[in-house]
Amino acid sequence: MSYLVLARKCRPQRFDEVIGQDHVTRTLANAIKMDRVAHSFLFSGVRGVGKTSMARILAKSLNCSQGPTVDPCGECASCRAVTAGTAMDVIEIDGASNNSVDDIRDLRETVPYRPALGRFKIYVIDEVHMLSTSAFNALLKTLEEPPPHVKFIFATTEPHKIPATILSRCQHYDFRRIPTEAIVERMGQILEDEGIRAQDGALAIIGREAEGSMRDALSILDQVLAAGAEEITVQAVGDLLGVVSRQVHFDLSAALIEGDPMRCLEIIRDVNRQGFAMSVFSRDLLEHLRNLMAAGICGDDRSLLDMPDTEIDDLVRQARSVSRGTLHRLFKHFSEAYEEIARSSHPRILLEATLARLADLGELVSAAELLSRIEDLAAGRPVPPGPRGGNRSGGKQETVSSPVQKTTQASNAAPMNEADWKDLLTDFGRDMPAKSSIIERGVPAKGSSNELLMLQFDREDVFAAKRARETDFIRALTDFLTRRAGHPVRVDIQVCDLGSRSTLAKERLEKQEALRLRQDEAREHPVVREAQIAFGGSVSRVRLSDNGKGGTGKTPDMEQGE
Repeated sequence: MSYLVLARKCRPQRFDEVIGQDHVTRTLANAIKMDRVAHSFLFSGVRGVGKTSMARILAKSLNCSQGPTVDPCGECASCRAVTAGTAMDVIEIDGASNNSVDDIRDLRETVPYRPALGRFKIYVIDEVHMLSTSAFNALLKTLEEPPPHVKFIFATTEPHKIPATILSRCQHYDFRRIPTEAIVERMGQILEDEGIRAQDGALAIIGREAEGSMRDALSILDQVLAAGAEEITVQAVGDLLGVVSRQVHFDLSAALIEGDPMRCLEIIRDVNRQGFAMSVFSRDLLEHLRNLMAAGICGDDRSLLDMPDTEIDDLVRQARSVSRGTLHRLFKHFSEAYEEIARSSHPRILLEATLARLADLGELVSAAELLSRIEDLAAGRPVPPGPRGGNRSGGKQETVSSPVQKTTQASNAAPMNEADWKDLLTDFGRDMPAKSSIIERGVPAKGSSNELLMLQFDREDVFAAKRARETDFIRALTDFLTRRAGHPVRVDIQVCDLGSRSTLAKERLEKQEALRLRQDEAREHPVVREAQIAFGGSVSRVRLSDNGKGGTGKTPDMEQGE
């Protein structure tokens, strides 16, 4: 007797034997119980998820001698014929090879005839999307109003290719990918019936490689069983399929998290020596990093992780050993490099370089923590190695400091008064006019000195606060103050609620703006313009009178130009 592969031998024969498609089996069973079975169905989904098996079970349930019933007996002539694939009343047609309009016309000619044994004549058309447009059109009328003894069941992997006129005449059931855990459990039951031992990790590898297809999983399992081993091991499955054990991925991600590039290279060397394809290994590593990131986000919620519980426990344990930001960064950088690795003729070299770079990046430190450590360094306070948690500002104040350190431990700082601040504004405006409008919106905080400028900006002044925190502005202000004072000066930019102090800063800005307008009016005064034309000179400086009326009709006091 010829050998019957597991995919055929273990094909489900009842609704309750179909795994992973409860939403379909429940609906069809209820339709049979309530005698509301439609005349046409469309089953769609990826390969090997039970579409054809479901069609046969439905046909068996409708034509069973004890039915229609959701529990076909499996013993009557009709049930045995459907199981053997010899039922005269269940006509299975391959849409890929019988896709012409003539084939559909031949089918239509057989529709009026009554079934030979059962209650219904059932047409099962697999890969129905392969029918031509003319064939679909020829089927429309029959599909819309078939004889009461006819049922149509269509199966396809590409429902988007089926015309809307066909879809509107069918009840559409979308078959989902079968969860890996369910596939592993089913394979375990089959092997137990066959009297064969298997390691859980080995079945998990087969389940992952099947990608949600039960038929693919059983085909792979058949291939593994053909090796003739007394027990299915992780090593045997990995060698046969060209994939490595999941433990290798855990070891590699641990090396990345611990910042050990040497260990990363050693793992890649061992994987390469065993003959595994680097592109496949990179794909599996990308999936592992995704799962690790999901475990870090979801914690004990396992709905987003399609794998056995033991592997999920290991993922959660490893994800909790590192910050979520680091997991995001590892996945982001490796996913960006993966496409290049997959296309490269030397994938091992690119993979090693990518992993070594990721391992050397170390733990991700938040911006708030980094700035806090810079402040400690600038103030001469000890900074512990590694990242620290918490926000020194308590969430009330955002701070950005310049990393300029003091030249001596002893401090000779002189407090800054109002006159010092005005002089600083004047000098900065003359030296860096393009940035003067930013510093003018700030207010020096109490404690500012000739060694530290603590400049505060109102949180509501969004534009100035954003520009003041830019690295370019902080660097320019720090360099200016250092040159001006002759010794290192630190800058501490703070964004907070200034309240009345913000009003004072705005009033000062308004006065300065009024002063600029008066100066512009003075330069454009008719007398000044005529003098410039007559003598060919230019205005070098404008000195306004104290009464505040310069530029309002009276000739301002001017210094002679060139």
